[in-house]
Order: sequence, then structure tokens, then C-alpha cells
Amino acid sequence: MQGEKNMWKKKICVIVGGAKGKGSSLVEEYAGRSYYVAFMDMDKERGKLLKEKMEKRYGRKVFFFHGDADSEEDLELFAGAVIGQYRKVDCLYYRTDIAGRAKEIEELLKHHVKNNGKIETIY
Repeated sequence: MQGEKNMWKKKICVIVGGAKGKGSSLVEEYAGRSYYVAFMDMDKERGKLLKEKMEKRYGRKVFFFHGDADSEEDLELFAGAVIGQYRKVDCLYYRTDIAGRAKEIEELLKHHVKNNGKIETIY
């Protein structure tokens, strides 16, 4: 129960499209602000490198999911994994370099959160 209580104090940032460009800058920014960061990207190598770099720099686990933001199945798996691990989302950035389906990922996350968590801010 204590671990769950502490999780609610932690800030969680989710970034879909986070391995390069604006997305990687957001991963770095939020990791540097002591958020737990979960990000998804199609670029497996860049994603792994960014994850390792952030973990080494900030000493905190970063969750990277290799997937395609255009794939409903990948979004569903990512949303389930994020909520399974963190139980909430404080902020969400969706497809940071391209206008995308932000509402869809928000709904998937809400579906996984149910009444046990919350999503604070969507960008």
C-alpha cells in the first residue's frame, strides 16, 4: 500500500513519438524535471539510446515502447503498459512532430486508467 501511495506523488509524462526531434527534447525536459517518462516511437535504436542516456543522466527508470503511432494495436498495448506500470498520467504529448490522433490515445489511456487514476494534461 505504501508503494501505491508513493506512486500518486510521482509525476508521469507520456510522449508518443519521443525518440527524435521535439519528442526527444520533451523526454529530456521531463526527465530533468524529475518526472517518470514513458515514450513510444518507431525508431527502436534511437529509442533505446535515449532511454539509456536518460537513465544514466538522471538515475531514474525511463519506459520506452517500440511501436507505431498509426497502429491502433500498438497504441492499445502502449496505453495498457503505461497504466499497468504507473497507474496514472500527469501529462501526455501525442505525435510531437505531426498533428495526430491525440483524442484516441487519451481515450485508450482513460480506458486503462478506469477509476483508479487520472490524466492531468494533454498536449
